[in-house]
Amino acid sequence: MSQGAAMVSSNFEWERLPPDLQQSILLLLPISTLLVCKSLSRSFLRTIRSDSFISAYSSLRRHSCRREDVLLLLFSDFGQHDLATAFLPSRSRCLPIRLPPSIAHIHASDGSLVVASTTNGFGGDMVSDVLCNTVTPIPPRVPHSYILALIEEEASPNFKIVAVDDKNSVRHIKVYDSRLCRWEIKGMLAIHYAMLGNAVVLDDLLFVLGQLPDHLLAFDPDTRTLSVVSVDLPFDINFHLLVFERRLFLVGGMVEVGIVVRIGIWELDLGDKEWRVFCFMPDEVFQEFSGNDLGLFQTTGRLGYVCFCNTRWSIVVAFDMALKTWSWPPKSDMVPTLGRSWLGHALELPVKMLRT
Repeated sequence: MSQGAAMVSSNFEWERLPPDLQQSILLLLPISTLLVCKSLSRSFLRTIRSDSFISAYSSLRRHSCRREDVLLLLFSDFGQHDLATAFLPSRSRCLPIRLPPSIAHIHASDGSLVVASTTNGFGGDMVSDVLCNTVTPIPPRVPHSYILALIEEEASPNFKIVAVDDKNSVRHIKVYDSRLCRWEIKGMLAIHYAMLGNAVVLDDLLFVLGQLPDHLLAFDPDTRTLSVVSVDLPFDINFHLLVFERRLFLVGGMVEVGIVVRIGIWELDLGDKEWRVFCFMPDEVFQEFSGNDLGLFQTTGRLGYVCFCNTRWSIVVAFDMALKTWSWPPKSDMVPTLGRSWLGHALELPVKMLRT
């Protein structure tokens, strides 16, 4: 049987299934697979685009996250083509993503959204669903403030943005709520830190790394309190927080004479108030990744998929926390090497992509 005849036969068998059974089968698939299914037959397209399917799929998405739909934004070329190289770990594929031309710098991301500045200096900000090409302007922040986190509300178009006012000796934590369309003071950062690292949400708390002094901080937006978590950080350079399976992880490096000699991931045991080793990057992987002279690396991840980047040479290695496997993403020239910059944000494919 020819390939065309086999496809016709397969489509015919699918059409014989009751519509409710067709929908039940498709509801089991991740968005990344459904997008492929849409191109295979009109029957798939009709079912996937239907209001009943979108509603049912959205309801399921509220209760479970699909790791197959994680998309990691690796590199960008803001200066020339507004392109980004995105990595789909579940399929080990690199994809080109066209960024809104008004984006100058992405501050934070969550779900399918990013919050970004629209000028190279201080100016307006916007929230964008870069995968669906939508842009929502937001009121300006106060001068001398910076954004810590974007929090997308589940099953809702609403979101919150957490920022820190760095103008005064006592720094305020401010939150923008899209439902209210305004910024509000939600707490204070009493200790002065030279830098605040990335932030993640776990059990309604916002965890963030404070650097110089090095602390793990927890912010409760309901009680407006920010506290230092009484646990020592486990290594020389503390780079990136991750959340996976409702657990908190920390990526870091061990340094000798200013050079990173080992990269590891630690898991926080809040009960015993200690970090426990989750894994180390294997020596053979580290040697190829570091080039024997690694001064700095960057990390991004979501739902257990993590990418590490040696920004000096644009070398990227991927890690699957569920399987504890390491791999090399396919090389891509979508974004030219000249002018390429590390983007380092993680998204999830949104349900509304199924309507396109």
